Amino acid sequence: MHQPREAHLQAVLRIVQYLKVTPGRGILFKRNKSVALEAYTDADYAESVVDRRSTTGYCTFLGGNLVTWKSKKQSVVARSSAEAEFRAMAQGICELLWLKIILENLKLRWDKPMRLYCDNKQLA
Repeated sequence: MHQPREAHLQAVLRIVQYLKVTPGRGILFKRNKSVALEAYTDADYAESVVDRRSTTGYCTFLGGNLVTWKSKKQSVVARSSAEAEFRAMAQGICELLWLKIILENLKLRWDKPMRLYCDNKQLA
């Protein structure tokens, strides 16, 4: 946002071109009366059979609309499923704080609480 380059313009033009040729597809943003900033996180504990690292996943919503999402293998091996979930939650919190900064840069001050949801289930 602060230092746009030619590569950024090209990326936006590719997105616009995609939306132009696929009118039935796209991202639907709905208007909601209540605006909430929330993130959902999850991690799979040691699912990689190669290196036993967990994968973190999160998605963030603004006013019920999906705005960011990511899935990435964790950089270290977690010792427990709780540790893997805590790492996922830390990533979710970082994303929420980043979105708060973006909103403030757009002159939208965010004073409301942000919600973080974590899916932690144990398989028997």
